[in-house]
Amino acid sequence: MMIDTLLRYDTNAPRYTSYPPANLFRPAETKQEIEALWRASNNLYPQNLSFYFHIPFCTKRCLFCGCTSEVMQDASARDLYFESLYSEMAEKLLWISDKRPVTQVHFGGGTPTSVPFEILDTILHKLRARFPFAENAEIAIECNPSSITEERLRTLALMGFNRISYGIQDFNPEVLEIIGRDPSLLPVNELVKLSRELHFSGINLDLIYGLPGQTEANFYDSVQKAVEAAPDRIALFSYAHVPWLKENQKLLEKYPMPNAREKMTFFLEARKRFIEAGFVDVGMDHFVKPTDSLAIALQEGVLHRNFQGYCTRKTTGQVYGFGSSAISQLDNAYTQNIHDSAHYTELQLSGKMTEIRCHPLDEKQKVLRDTIERLMCNRLLRVDEREKEILGAGWERLLALESKGLLVKVSDDEIRTTELGTLVIRYLAMQLDPLMQNCKTEGVFSKTI
Repeated sequence: MMIDTLLRYDTNAPRYTSYPPANLFRPAETKQEIEALWRASNNLYPQNLSFYFHIPFCTKRCLFCGCTSEVMQDASARDLYFESLYSEMAEKLLWISDKRPVTQVHFGGGTPTSVPFEILDTILHKLRARFPFAENAEIAIECNPSSITEERLRTLALMGFNRISYGIQDFNPEVLEIIGRDPSLLPVNELVKLSRELHFSGINLDLIYGLPGQTEANFYDSVQKAVEAAPDRIALFSYAHVPWLKENQKLLEKYPMPNAREKMTFFLEARKRFIEAGFVDVGMDHFVKPTDSLAIALQEGVLHRNFQGYCTRKTTGQVYGFGSSAISQLDNAYTQNIHDSAHYTELQLSGKMTEIRCHPLDEKQKVLRDTIERLMCNRLLRVDEREKEILGAGWERLLALESKGLLVKVSDDEIRTTELGTLVIRYLAMQLDPLMQNCKTEGVFSKTI
């Protein structure tokens, strides 16, 4: 019954890691425009600084991958990329006030651990030379566990990394072979234990449901193994099959792939098992230990979500991105670099603008951004008269879902999602979004399930 109900809301929708969604940003115009937006953000809140560095390189292409990544061809191209990234830092860090504290640094990709660690260390040193770091600043990195040995993990800890995420995806060797993913070099439970001994916190394991080759038996075995590894966090992502965007995924279509009903069965059972094992469902695709900062943020109503995932408002601040495809999430705008690393390198080293897209936010869009985020992250939404006026028909569309059992209307100004509504939170968020009304979403956005 629950599955049948949920499937009614299995629609194509944005993930709302930004508002508007990134594919709707307008083209960037001039470097002067970008500089003005970055400089203006110094006078806006939050004042805390978060930096994102995109490392696009991988040693091989995983067939399921939807990330902006590429197989590393040779060291010279890699070195040229980082010469460009250092150049971008030298130019743009001057646009940011050196009085603002760094509370978060995040390396994503691609596979950040596929490059020499000296490169990562150089980036951190450049930041520390200009900005004060908060005492408990999060220095986070995404890792392919097939590239991590004990020695390399110890090196990361010595460099100052204190949060880590492992892209396990699945524990089953046959599923991993189908999707072209190499298994972890170290047993995952030992990897988590060693990470904890080295004082990493927020240790995360990524799992994906809906992959070709997954069955109830082998997927639930992966769920059990993830629980037994005892990480702080587990991210359970739905496999987004978007071959019109990622051609590598077309190679997976020759294998049996779970349908929407099977995927929902996988998710609900995994969710049940994680909760029974003591994890807190913080929303959409993340499960954390009750003592984790994300669980505490949810309880206090200050959970936040951006392109790097769930986080807290206190640590995130405004995000400044560097490298190909990197997105900056400022209070007043979004800016995004060009995706192709070779083109990014060419533009940066010739002194040209690397941004391909930009979206200054007006006051109405800020309200839409903030209300959608509050709804998605904290399972409730309380609006004032100004917000209600700006939301307009969107607020009425949302209230109408009470009759569907997706939310409870606490008052004319406040709603709280039901368990069913929490499971289809992207569908609820769409009701507030005027851009998603009467527009094509199929082939543009991934399915909610």
